Amino acid sequence: MSNERAIGEAAERQRFMALLGLYASIFAFGISFGGLVPWMATDMDGRGISGFWIGVVSAAQPVGVMIMAPFTQRIVRRFGSGNAMIWCGVISLATMLPLAEWNSLGGWLTLRFISGLAGSVPWVVTETWINVASNDRNRGRAVALYAAIMAAGFATGPETLKWAAELGTSPLPWFIGLQFLSLLIVVPLRRLAPGLDDNEGANVFDAIRSLPALMSAAAISGALDASFFSFLAIWGERVGLGESFALTLLSVFVAGNVLLQFPIGWLADRYGPYRIMLLCGALCSAGPLLFWGGLAARPVLLGAVAFVWGGCVWGAYAVALVAMGRRYSGGTLAVVNAAFVMAYTFANIVAPPIAGSAMDLMSPHGLMLVALIFAVCFTLLVSLRRREF
Repeated sequence: MSNERAIGEAAERQRFMALLGLYASIFAFGISFGGLVPWMATDMDGRGISGFWIGVVSAAQPVGVMIMAPFTQRIVRRFGSGNAMIWCGVISLATMLPLAEWNSLGGWLTLRFISGLAGSVPWVVTETWINVASNDRNRGRAVALYAAIMAAGFATGPETLKWAAELGTSPLPWFIGLQFLSLLIVVPLRRLAPGLDDNEGANVFDAIRSLPALMSAAAISGALDASFFSFLAIWGERVGLGESFALTLLSVFVAGNVLLQFPIGWLADRYGPYRIMLLCGALCSAGPLLFWGGLAARPVLLGAVAFVWGGCVWGAYAVALVAMGRRYSGGTLAVVNAAFVMAYTFANIVAPPIAGSAMDLMSPHGLMLVALIFAVCFTLLVSLRRREF
């Protein structure tokens, strides 16, 4: 009995160390990625490259992720989840090294696309690993902590641009160093990586067809996050908030992304993913209606709504991961997670042009109309597909 207890305690310690390492690695990567994207966009803009091509370069990375996602489980089965994660991380890191010298439009487009191809495996394996390392009692909080740390890293990334400017240095070496640190943290953990070999015949396209509600959670998170990062500040200026407060509103939205994840995860553990997903959907539907309904005249209330809305947009992603972890395991979970990543990146790519066109056709509230349509469709789908949870 004491032997079994010792083995159980050792396994628990290993799971804790794996989660701790993954969280640290995710934060370092998030800062690097969150700073690199705006740095590249700013640099290209300074060189006179058009907004269209800046958008194409920015989209190259998620396109690469989306294309590679269906092959992720096959790569993991061939090389092992830990080794696949590390070697794909090495390739992704290698694409950052020539950015300063090979800074032509074609060069950056190629490098970001390759980075996306390589980045798909670490993304899927990390989320699957966190799900496997947790249990039904704490999965909501474990996944929510991952979502909060990732969002915090993305939010911190742009701040490095300010620090580098104050020091008079390029931020690129910082981003490379952070990505290297992220990779270095994972290396000693690879022996703890879960086996994801057996997928029971599952494939990503079957997962997308059979789990539309879960996939829609990834889609609404990807669509609204990408659209709001591009257009929320512009919406604020067009409704008369002023440039400073419009930018602050975006920061408040991001703060909700970060700070509300753990409470949402706790609620998912306590009440189950389905109820909390419906709550996130309802609040995501209420957000655009309140923004549209004259709340701009009350900045404090506007900020409060943006904070809650930001938490629910990213919370839908986290709660869907919890639901997947409760229902699937091993290689099947990796396949479903790969489909989930595909849905997120696809929405990331297509939503900003849709939102931008809506802003042109229906200024200033086109963004709110698009957000409302996405949220209502998502909420209805979740309400009709309870069996997925």
